[in-house]
Amino acid sequence: MFDQFRLKDALAQYKQNFVPTQWGDAKYKWEAVKWFQDNWDVNAQNFPEMLNRSLDKTFNLLASNNNFPKGMIVGFAKAAPEEVRAMFIALFDESKDVYERMNTFKLQSSIVPSFGLITFL
Repeated sequence: MFDQFRLKDALAQYKQNFVPTQWGDAKYKWEAVKWFQDNWDVNAQNFPEMLNRSLDKTFNLLASNNNFPKGMIVGFAKAAPEEVRAMFIALFDESKDVYERMNTFKLQSSIVPSFGLITFL
C-alpha cells in the first residue's frame, strides 16, 4: 500500500536539499517543463508546430542513443495531426488512471505508421 507519510517526508528532504545540491544539474529540466507549460496548447491550429515548439528545450531529456522521441512524435504529428492531438488529449485526461493513459499513448504511438507515417519516413 502507498505510504503518504513516507512520501511527504521524502519530498520535504528533497526540497530542503534541492537548491544547494541539485539545482545546478537540474535547472535545465525545470526550465524545459516551464517552457512546455508556457507553449502547450492542445487546441492550437497548427498542432505539429506547437508540439515542436513546446518540446524545444527538452534537449537530452527526449533524446538518447539512437532514440529520438521528440523527432518521432513531431513527425507523427505532421503525418497525422488530429490523431496525435487526440492521443495527447487522452494522455492528459486526469479522470483516467495514469498507467492506463501512458500505456494507451504508448500503444497508439506504435500504430501511428498506419496514420500515414510510412510516407513521412
